[in-house]
Amino acid sequence: MRKKVIEQVEEIVKDVTTVEEIAEIERVITEVKGKILPERTLGFWEGKTPCWEMFRCPEGIKTECPAFKYRSLPCWEIEGTYSKLYDYGAKGDSIYICQGCRVYKRWGHGEPIEIKLLGKGFNVTPVLRKKVRLQLRGSALT
Repeated sequence: MRKKVIEQVEEIVKDVTTVEEIAEIERVITEVKGKILPERTLGFWEGKTPCWEMFRCPEGIKTECPAFKYRSLPCWEIEGTYSKLYDYGAKGDSIYICQGCRVYKRWGHGEPIEIKLLGKGFNVTPVLRKKVRLQLRGSALT
């Protein structure tokens, strides 16, 4: 991939002759900086159906989930995945949901589950705040 990018850059700059053209290229690079994501490999999921496809995760959840971001590991080895937070709350470090999960059953081969990636999960503070607000509203109504 790196060679392809170098070839593309060489093609773009081969006919640049003025300072204005260089400034225009710099402006365009600055404008798109951060919008271009490196091509991600599937890591562990290469040749397998990944968890986010098996569960048909919505785009907004999938792109924020550490299982999607850190593809070198299977989801059951990552703290704070959406599934763990959804079922087990605040930290998302429980492996109990994984033991019965169809993704683990399909790709885990019965190996012991150990969380290997910590602290990269969803930011749950807004979720917890919302839960508290809903609980407070509910208790105020009764």
